[in-house]
Amino acid sequence: MNRIKTRRITSREKRNLAIRWMLYGLIILLCFITATAGSFRKPLLLIPVAICIASYAREHTALLTGLLCGLLLDITCGKLLGFNGLILMLMCIGISLLYKYYLTHRLLSFLVLTAAGAFIQGTLDFFFYYAIWGHSNVSRIFTHHTVPCCIYTILSSFIVYAVIHNINRMLRPRTIRTIEEAVLTDDSQ
Repeated sequence: MNRIKTRRITSREKRNLAIRWMLYGLIILLCFITATAGSFRKPLLLIPVAICIASYAREHTALLTGLLCGLLLDITCGKLLGFNGLILMLMCIGISLLYKYYLTHRLLSFLVLTAAGAFIQGTLDFFFYYAIWGHSNVSRIFTHHTVPCCIYTILSSFIVYAVIHNINRMLRPRTIRTIEEAVLTDDSQ
């Protein structure tokens, strides 16, 4: 029985993988630094970064990316360590599976997922840190803080998508092969 062998990873692909993850790390670091500066009304750039990286990654890599970005988001927002980490980790696993089985890499699908992710994170943050305690005028926090942060996050995701999509376009190996390429894989490798 003839088995179709997968091809081996070349040294160029290994180098591109290392460069791609160094760029991802630099982007995450820049988003973390941006999140620690300024006022409370700013985009939470770590959310679209985690979602965009997860859309190109496998499930275990998406899990780690979501957890890292979520923990950094917890640090910048002064929240309980692991709160946003758990939320982003679960979102990134789901997004990785959605892109693996159903979605293609399009701006519209990324914007919808980013909007849903920012709204879920903002609503859970609002509920567990403000609404559940019954503070007076708690709706002002939602309308003057949570909603603007979600809108700024969605608007900033255009730039995040452009940067990460171009990194993947230039440095990611071609994954789609024809039947002829798969069958003609050299057995001696």
